[in-house]
Amino acid sequence: MAQSKVGTCRLMAPALVLGLALSHPLMAQKAPDGVSASTETTTSLNWTFTDSAGRTVQIPNTIKKIAPSGPMAQIFLFTLVPDRFAGWSSKPAPELVPYLSKTMAQLPVFGQFYGTASTLNMEALISARPDIIIDIGERKPTIARDMDDVQNRTGIPTVFIEAASFESYSKTYRDLGRLLKVEDQAEKLARFSDDTVAYFKNLQNQFGQNRRKATLYYGEDASGLMTIASGSIHSQTIEFAGLINVADLANKGGSGRNQVSAEQLLLWDPDIIILTSGAQAESLKKDSLFRQLRAVQQGKVYDIPVEPYNWVARPPSINRLAGLYWLAHLAYPDLVGCQTLETKVREFYSLFYHKALSDGDLKRFIK
Repeated sequence: MAQSKVGTCRLMAPALVLGLALSHPLMAQKAPDGVSASTETTTSLNWTFTDSAGRTVQIPNTIKKIAPSGPMAQIFLFTLVPDRFAGWSSKPAPELVPYLSKTMAQLPVFGQFYGTASTLNMEALISARPDIIIDIGERKPTIARDMDDVQNRTGIPTVFIEAASFESYSKTYRDLGRLLKVEDQAEKLARFSDDTVAYFKNLQNQFGQNRRKATLYYGEDASGLMTIASGSIHSQTIEFAGLINVADLANKGGSGRNQVSAEQLLLWDPDIIILTSGAQAESLKKDSLFRQLRAVQQGKVYDIPVEPYNWVARPPSINRLAGLYWLAHLAYPDLVGCQTLETKVREFYSLFYHKALSDGDLKRFIK
């Protein structure tokens, strides 16, 4: 097994962690240029919302049931309004199930709503009777057309909210807060996002002639030789945390996965190796080639925490905020110490996943 521990962090009492939020509250046209998301007009039965694609959509005054269109929408909405899910775009992973109520775990699966990977089960969607469909993610050139298509096929108001980078997440939450009328809770998540972005932008100023950035390799699948390319959306956490992804590849796989050779990894010789739970760390350590790697020799091979979502890359969503602190602590424990790591992870899980971590929970992530 890869190491899952980080330095020699000693757990603080949960009461010392400030700011934990242990409770949680329970047809489109293209808008004129210059109109931003969340422009709104109220009528007696509904109101008009302008989404991130510039579309004006008639929204019911009361939204009790929401259908997420895909993985990104699913995770954002779970963090903000888990009690309003009408169903899932994809079946909850085993790592997520312990974070769900029995009712949520048994909700229907609709499938992905659009795109080449569309698996929409229209019968399940109609039976669930959602008030709105929400899509969240990168703004692609076809997004307005895609949203119109979903709305026309389903007859359900469909809204797109942009979430393309760490810097955009606070606006994503504020837009969702206005759309779903949960501004106070959305503001808590937006502020944590803003504070995290500011923290890591300041961390970037620590590097220069007297401190170099650590290099890192991200290994996926059983061999550990599937990786994510630097500069890709899946690599954002590595780079924003102040590390260098050694996989500087000319051809980036469309899914974010790229096959490399053991010889190439040996040439890169990263300071740190992180592995998904599917990678075989023990086999990697015993291989004659891998044993030559500095990270293996120095014991700097780590399992990526994946509960309830991967902390670093998949999906490339809000789940990665905790991963920023974890990666920075692995590489720069003098800059991001044990207390900061523990405090931020506890706060993140409470605010975003509605869970107060026990000491045992925390040990599984950062012991």
